[in-house]
Amino acid sequence: MVDNIIFKIAYIIASYLLGSVVFGYIIAKILKKEGFGKIDRPGTAGAGRLYGLKASVPTFFFDVGKGVAVPLVGKLIGLDMLTIVFATLAVLVGHNWPVFFKFIGGGGIATTIGIGFVLIPKETAIVFAIALAVGYTYKYTLGKKHKVNPNVVGGALGTFLLPVFTYIFYNPISLNEPFLYNEPLLLIILFSAMFLIILTKGLILHFAYRNV
Repeated sequence: MVDNIIFKIAYIIASYLLGSVVFGYIIAKILKKEGFGKIDRPGTAGAGRLYGLKASVPTFFFDVGKGVAVPLVGKLIGLDMLTIVFATLAVLVGHNWPVFFKFIGGGGIATTIGIGFVLIPKETAIVFAIALAVGYTYKYTLGKKHKVNPNVVGGALGTFLLPVFTYIFYNPISLNEPFLYNEPLLLIILFSAMFLIILTKGLILHFAYRNV
């Protein structure tokens, strides 16, 4: 069944729809709070600033869960890596531009973390630590002068380093495999595309919520 092209397309579409579920909005409704996505960024950090840890913590874990679910289930049911790559991009695009929330979504950092820990766990752990340190340092140094959100800075650096670290640790050029079966090369393409998505959405959020 998993080799059926219809099933693969359905899995990619389902991944986008999963990404489009805005858990921060759902949690805000459960807490009977208003203004989600209007006053602050529609993601974990925005939920935390508006409603505190009781909103940001579950939002973070659910958004990470999106990123975990798509590649993990894909691997478990035996989908080929190319389909997993497209489905993984679909869940990230769904999170950033959700059809269920007028295409107004978060920055995708939490979802990217989930994706990374499934596909390249060691590299993601290193990058996550670096991104946190850089974002935190920026917030209390250059961030006092410049108005770029620390999440954008740390997230952009982290997603940039993911394909770099994948290349360093796996070196796909040394593998004599066709493109469709060269998993390290497909992962580099995946994380490079994710970097462009995260950077683009980070800039959009910066200009939309520049005073936050």
